[in-house]
Amino acid sequence: MSKGDMTQARVLKIEKGDTITLPAEFIKKIGLQYGLTILIMKDGNVKMYPVDSKRVMYLKLVIDKLSKSFLEELTMVFMEVGLEDILFTSGICQAADQCYYECYFTPQQLNTEVDDLNKRLNNITGVKKVLLQDVPN
Repeated sequence: MSKGDMTQARVLKIEKGDTITLPAEFIKKIGLQYGLTILIMKDGNVKMYPVDSKRVMYLKLVIDKLSKSFLEELTMVFMEVGLEDILFTSGICQAADQCYYECYFTPQQLNTEVDDLNKRLNNITGVKKVLLQDVPN
């Protein structure tokens, strides 16, 4: 790999299990021990995000509709609690009044307790339900 390359690729074998084995040069460059691995259901793609802890949290919001005010309030809450750098985020509206927002983050990012985050999220206009849980290891 030369210094000008933006990416590096390898075709790896996919097998059952709970461990991902990567080439040594990938591990050296990543420099972290854990990886949040996400299967994106609509297209079957897998994304991996290196993290410094095996504890990662999943947040899912059920909302009335995806609106500018919802996004503004969510952004404000995230800024207040220290979640400026979300690992992965996704959203979908299955009907006009049935929308979902989800994201992943490490609890170390928070400058408050998880319960406080939960309360703040429940106070956002249009939020019907908050699901906040640990990602299984």
